[in-house]
Amino acid sequence: MGISIFQPPPIPMDKVERGHAVTASGAVEAIDDRVLSEITQLVCQDLRVSASLFSILHQDTQYVVAAHGSPTGAYRRKNSFSGHAIVSGEHLFFVPELLVDERFADDPWVKGDAARSRFYAAAGIRLDGKHAIGAISAIDPYLRSTISLEDREAMAKAASAATARLSQLQFEPRCCG
Repeated sequence: MGISIFQPPPIPMDKVERGHAVTASGAVEAIDDRVLSEITQLVCQDLRVSASLFSILHQDTQYVVAAHGSPTGAYRRKNSFSGHAIVSGEHLFFVPELLVDERFADDPWVKGDAARSRFYAAAGIRLDGKHAIGAISAIDPYLRSTISLEDREAMAKAASAATARLSQLQFEPRCCG
């Protein structure tokens, strides 16, 4: 067994404020929400990708609360592509080829027995307009050298729809572990 070297997502500068925003949102309670699941399905269709995830990141965990082409559940943040997307501050975080990007090249989701990801794009979810509590992402086993304007618009629309859906839901705020 070889040594796996990749860069876990950096800790956001606004870690404390993000944590409060996640807890206050109650977004982790949206697990398997039908509308959020439909949004991920539309991302798969619009971008022609094999999987789309709606993830909330809190402390050391990535909560995949809705997905199409991949299971929902709690995962270790250190392997999270979305963690990188959140700290990037970009409206659309795009990695055309995960296998050649040093942040992801040896990640178990990119290289090894669990490998199934080569292309990744994500748009941040900001309920308060400031702190990215999560991301909606598109993942595919085939690399893409570019991302079209239509795909960028589809990701922005999906992020907006997911943000609106979370704003509609009423949750009791809780601590997420």
